[in-house]
Amino acid sequence: MGRLKYKESFEDRLANFFIAITSQPYSVLKHIWRQLIVLASMVGLGQFMFMYYQHLDMLTALLASVSTISTLGLYAPPIESIPVMEKIMLILVIILSVGSAASIVQGVVGSVVKKELWTEGLDLKRIGRMEDHIIIVGYSNIGKYITERLIEMNERFCVITRSKEALDELRALNVPSILSDLKSPVTALDEANVQKAKSVVLALESDEQNMLFALTAKHMNPRVKVITVNHSEESMQGMKEAGIDVIVPVFRVIGTVMAYSISGEGLIGTIHSEEHFKGRHIFLIKVNKGSKLDGAELSKIPSTVLLVIRGNDTLNFLQPNFKLQADDIIMLMASPSEIRNIYELNVRIET
Repeated sequence: MGRLKYKESFEDRLANFFIAITSQPYSVLKHIWRQLIVLASMVGLGQFMFMYYQHLDMLTALLASVSTISTLGLYAPPIESIPVMEKIMLILVIILSVGSAASIVQGVVGSVVKKELWTEGLDLKRIGRMEDHIIIVGYSNIGKYITERLIEMNERFCVITRSKEALDELRALNVPSILSDLKSPVTALDEANVQKAKSVVLALESDEQNMLFALTAKHMNPRVKVITVNHSEESMQGMKEAGIDVIVPVFRVIGTVMAYSISGEGLIGTIHSEEHFKGRHIFLIKVNKGSKLDGAELSKIPSTVLLVIRGNDTLNFLQPNFKLQADDIIMLMASPSEIRNIYELNVRIET
């Protein structure tokens, strides 16, 4: 089954179509403008020589220059009668013109063959039209999962990545993307239209880079909400003092899940927040068949049950006499001591 693709409104798709039509010639021109300048200069130089040495009028001299450079040969004075300096200049003009013409042909063909050159600039224009959008900085494993979830949620967002392979993958998903070496947060965030964004999500591997992008985003748009991953205890306090709105401590989350997975059976996942949960965690636990949880009423569970997932159904607002069943997934909020009691209740009873 293929991955979901980034969706846009009909108006956006229509605007993208017209932008692609107008920007494609520019994308090609951007890659061959130097050669065009050289070629035009050589045509002009040839025109001047024919006017000066052959005493042709301006239009005839231009035609003679184009004819000579293109090797059509519409005008060719007797070679032996051409002054030495004109011969030398004509040789240079022809050599440089042929080289520039060949380079132009190669540039045009290359631009046509390489799809990314045709679409270059389109993403920037798509992003430039965005308002109240989300900017994801970094497309590592974390950034990739954030992208997938935002596509499912049908959010408007763009991604900044330093990886060419990631850029190709994002474009295959129709996600507006920016390729950046990430050395200049101001440039990258400006291209991502941070001034009109509602949130910036930082998923880089370096806490220092995440901090730099966070401070830059807040400076460029004080109203933007900044969410960042945090990889080390040392940088946690600095991120808090920097005014970052949401800090996700990856090392703590992973450590907590792994520790509780070792300690008991049935753990599927956990969410932890020192600031809001006051030492408690939200756990997802699968009820083992034959355990004391299998058939137990909620009133007997030593913690707060938030909801129960049974098959394809999500059950909430449950009564105290609601009975759990094997393979139910229960979401509950519990302290470490309470979760140990849950683990003991979820141990399979051997018969």
